[in-house]
Amino acid sequence: MYAPERQQEILRLARDGGRVDVVSLAEEFQVTAETIRRDLKALDRAGLLRRVHGGAIPAGRLDFEPDLTERESTAADEKDRIAKAALAELPAEGTLILDAGTTVARVAAALPLEASLTVVTHSLPIAARLADHPGLQLHLVGGRVRNRTRAAVDAWALRAYGEIRADVLFVAANGFSAEHGLTTPDLAEAAVKRAAMA
Repeated sequence: MYAPERQQEILRLARDGGRVDVVSLAEEFQVTAETIRRDLKALDRAGLLRRVHGGAIPAGRLDFEPDLTERESTAADEKDRIAKAALAELPAEGTLILDAGTTVARVAAALPLEASLTVVTHSLPIAARLADHPGLQLHLVGGRVRNRTRAAVDAWALRAYGEIRADVLFVAANGFSAEHGLTTPDLAEAAVKRAAMA
């Protein structure tokens, strides 16, 4: 199990049970207590859990993530402007990765009909939108599909992106921090974004 997958499961267990402890987690995932402490530290740094002696508790609503419908209607004009600007970065030919996200979905919707590209995505809504595009060779990356974003995540997606070299990547984020860069509240989504960027 990859660390982001384990951390996502730790977060779920903390939410379900109200708390988690290092010893139980180490036994459950068959890793060392030190590995679990590193996981808890990463989740604490991300603001998703709060470390306490011997374990961690949920951090509350700091990880709130709006659903797809809500995000599609938020800042629509700004997203359209971003999509228009992004089109200027398209190569004449080559491979393009489209990350999951409502702003990137607007880029996908704006791809010109004369575009002749290989497009790779792990987003079901983007794949559905581009499935009939006449000039594209569309590749869908698989994995566990998150219901909140309709994006494939976890080991399959990470392995696939580890083998892909693209000319351009359009990546989405839930936020941006000058200190920490792009942010997203889901660790599995963050891992896929990192893999696509790599």
